[in-house]
Amino acid sequence: MRNKDLFTVIVADDEEELREAVCRLIPWERIGFRLLGSAGNGLDALELVEQLQPDLLLTDIHMPFISGTDLARQVRELQPLIQIAFLSGYDDFEYAKLGIEYEVISYLLKPISMEDLTAALKEIHSKMAAKFHYLSSDTGRGGSLQLAVASLLLDGFASPPEEETLLTALSELGFAVTAPYQMTVLATHVDGSCLPAAVGTIDKVLQKYYSCCSIASGGRALTVLVSEDGFSRLDMALDELLQVLRRLLDDGCVIGVSRKFNRINLCHSACREAIDAQCISGDGGIRRIGDMLAEPEIRAPAVPDAAAELEKLLYGADCRELDRYLTQCLSPAEGDEELAALQVLVAVRSILAGALSAGELSLLFRRYGLTAPLTVGMDSGELKRRIREVCMTGQDVLAERRQGGVGELCGRALRMIEQNYMDPELSLASVSEQLHVSPNYLSANMKKYAGDTFINLLIKKRMEAALALITSGGIRIAEAAGRCGYADQHYFSFCFKKYYGVSPAKMRRNSGKDGGGEA
Repeated sequence: MRNKDLFTVIVADDEEELREAVCRLIPWERIGFRLLGSAGNGLDALELVEQLQPDLLLTDIHMPFISGTDLARQVRELQPLIQIAFLSGYDDFEYAKLGIEYEVISYLLKPISMEDLTAALKEIHSKMAAKFHYLSSDTGRGGSLQLAVASLLLDGFASPPEEETLLTALSELGFAVTAPYQMTVLATHVDGSCLPAAVGTIDKVLQKYYSCCSIASGGRALTVLVSEDGFSRLDMALDELLQVLRRLLDDGCVIGVSRKFNRINLCHSACREAIDAQCISGDGGIRRIGDMLAEPEIRAPAVPDAAAELEKLLYGADCRELDRYLTQCLSPAEGDEELAALQVLVAVRSILAGALSAGELSLLFRRYGLTAPLTVGMDSGELKRRIREVCMTGQDVLAERRQGGVGELCGRALRMIEQNYMDPELSLASVSEQLHVSPNYLSANMKKYAGDTFINLLIKKRMEAALALITSGGIRIAEAAGRCGYADQHYFSFCFKKYYGVSPAKMRRNSGKDGGGEA
């Protein structure tokens, strides 16, 4: 069986003997799974899901600290694509209803033999494989609707048609857009051989969230999304789409997202924004142009098509790549070097105008003496040197501008941990909700920005605070647990021993501050 056909799984059950038997005796790889790990309680399971992002969670319903049903809800927020199977000793219709609510793929009753569980897991694998086969099949929408959407996204109309005309035309093709509405555009890069199937996959994943239509163009899928009640679920939809594409495609993919707009004749400008965002990011994932640019509304891009390569290098490349490209452009094998230098200068100014205010742009070019009167008659060698300098500085400015949105987001999350770690309700989901992003998006960026998952960072802060309280003396362990965000003293002791290797009581004794009592 090819590795691509292996689905990853985490097992969560507080019955240690059963959990170990399931992990040890099920022939995981033979039936299409790779076991990533196991957990004896809901909180540990949630931590593993955030770290390892499995395809399947096999979980008991009744577990310490977080029940299986609460775990199902939280992992759905964290990883929308994950499949969940309940393993329970409760043959109760209420639990079956919860299974339906959380879209569990299977509801298995204890006691269960390893033979029966193996058969059930084979069936689960077949269901998961069938779902991915459907998503990857080349059955995207076609015909007149895609031609109309292609025109909206790719044509930069000199005189855009009236909005009512466009809305009527789309409605006649079965893509009704009713005012008031909001729109956004996605640009998704995928390998060329996978592009036809990817177009259909994107629509299949997103259509359960919003009205949408995708087309293939220039090695990427372009998607227009329409909503009549806002895009509150967009983060979840994009997370699910990214997870589906990463599983189905052999290479990584990048999804660029335009800003939201409410006039259909701005589709072309939004499309350019989405492509810009997709090109800027080089390490995969979801990139929103709103994280990179500060302007409040979409405007038509001023960058000529001939400058597309320079634009990509300014936004996303290593400075050495940019320098090599400038050497090539500024010293053409044939033609006028001065004219080539001025063409690069115009292109750079156009590109930077999309990210900087007029004042910032003017200041940058004055700094290097590149305003029009000063360049007249300038030695070509000096002109090229200054153009290199403004390009390198512009690249740095754009990098800082891009990082600002994500950096500020993660900085706010870290401050919330620092200020509210003692709140038992503080979680990745609650912080994500306050920051208006999806848990998966925040978690992924926290790993890049702070070097660890949100859950681990929260545990680290709580454990550091707990150690200070335990070793200072004069406070009961139960009170220390409450001050560190643990409503359950037993779970606090469990976490403390897992983190430090000794129980809170023993840590207190070792510190010589054993005056506060164990309870």
